[in-house]
Amino acid sequence: MNYFNQLQTLLDASCAPYSGFNVASIVVLKDGRSFKGVNVESAAYSPTNCAERNAIQTAVTEGAKIGDLQEVHILARNAAKELVQAYPCGPCRQVIAEQALNDTVIYCYASEDKVDKHTIAELLPFGFLGAEL
Repeated sequence: MNYFNQLQTLLDASCAPYSGFNVASIVVLKDGRSFKGVNVESAAYSPTNCAERNAIQTAVTEGAKIGDLQEVHILARNAAKELVQAYPCGPCRQVIAEQALNDTVIYCYASEDKVDKHTIAELLPFGFLGAEL
């Protein structure tokens, strides 16, 4: 399925009044269900929530279990309103790895035709998945 158009529309729902950096994400579960998320900034910065974690948390709220996550799609737009290729931040990589049991693919769009594809294991090598706890 082509998620680019959905992501582009979703960017307008992002709340980034401080950075102007809008991010949209769609996560897809192994059963085919998909969930959307956008970044929501806070003036205090640390409470800011990233689009990827927002989408994953919505999926979990709707019943997704650890291991259900199959794909994460990401599109970003800078303050000049230009599309830019963005990758998950460190905390998002950690959450993706844990929810996917290190088995998911991340799609980072620069345009409809330019998409980088990486596994979460490539983006977070030697990830701590919590089995050691």
